[in-house]
Amino acid sequence: MASIESAISEQLAQAFTVFIPFGLQTQMDLLPTDTRHTLLGELFRLAVQAWQERFLLPRHGPVTLEFLLAGCDVGIELDAPGARLTLVSLVRERH
Repeated sequence: MASIESAISEQLAQAFTVFIPFGLQTQMDLLPTDTRHTLLGELFRLAVQAWQERFLLPRHGPVTLEFLLAGCDVGIELDAPGARLTLVSLVRERH
């Protein structure tokens, strides 16, 4: 059982760190609960995927991605050498 727990712990450690700056954290707190959960889930999913594909990412400088998710324009930076995914922009679309 210890080896299974060790393997799971190792897998969980093999992901980018997700960093949400304080200013964007307060914006996230204002989102509806389901939107916030969807956004956080996607950020962590992307962090795991980035770790798995880290050798395909540029080694110099971050990669910037922008996408629409759950009614929000989202911007992130992937820093492969630093193993970090940073939320850089979050704008909720107005209807």
